Amino acid sequence: MIKNKFFLAVLLGAILYISVNYTPVLRQQALTLPLQIKHYFLHVKERMTRQAETFFSQKAKIAELKTALEKCTPQAQLSTAFASRLNHFLEESRLKKYDPRLILVQGLSYVKLGDFSRLWLDFPDFNSSKIYGLLYRGYAAGIVDAEAGHPVARLLSNDKMVCSVRIGAQGDLGVLFGGKTFLSVKYIPSYAEIKRGDEVTTSGNDNIFYEGVKVGKVVAIESYNLYKTAVVEPYARLHDPHYFYAVDTGSEKIEERNATR
Repeated sequence: MIKNKFFLAVLLGAILYISVNYTPVLRQQALTLPLQIKHYFLHVKERMTRQAETFFSQKAKIAELKTALEKCTPQAQLSTAFASRLNHFLEESRLKKYDPRLILVQGLSYVKLGDFSRLWLDFPDFNSSKIYGLLYRGYAAGIVDAEAGHPVARLLSNDKMVCSVRIGAQGDLGVLFGGKTFLSVKYIPSYAEIKRGDEVTTSGNDNIFYEGVKVGKVVAIESYNLYKTAVVEPYARLHDPHYFYAVDTGSEKIEERNATR
């Protein structure tokens, strides 16, 4: 009996001690626990919402790409048909077959520290006797030639980037020169009726690019006695690019071609 009373007294004392000393802590835990649970469920909900949005976004993108593919497939087939017909005509006319190729190339590093206009390239089967056109996201991005026997990309911002282009509605010829911010199309005939907003595309005459690759739009025109110069804003935005397509038109280097004439 005495032991039971003693045990009861100890139990009551323990309860009293806990209630006096730990009630604020227990109260705090009781208050924070629902908040922690709510925070956890909100976090889970947010994560599930993001995953759902990503899923539906990807689903929409897949549908969009599928539609684009359905449109492009007939065009690609027609292009193949026209190319085949053209090459048959060239063969009958005893002319060289026209068979341009696009080659995926990778930028490795800049040739010189601080110069972002030249890149060493990983270029399979590079032919140092050729000059290649360079495409980035479908736009003209520069040219590829050899430096110390290795492939170098001269981007649009390089002043030694040169190729033949057409400008304006009449397709007047000019020579495109690279520049840090804007490009220059020089040696445009003085009679050419060009204006701001005109589009510049590759001519294909130099066999660096094939004809019709978009370069940019005219933002200013300078007139001289014998010719005009157009200042061009390029379409390609070359901010630390990694992959390009090199254009191989199948012809030899310009100097070698001219030497055979």
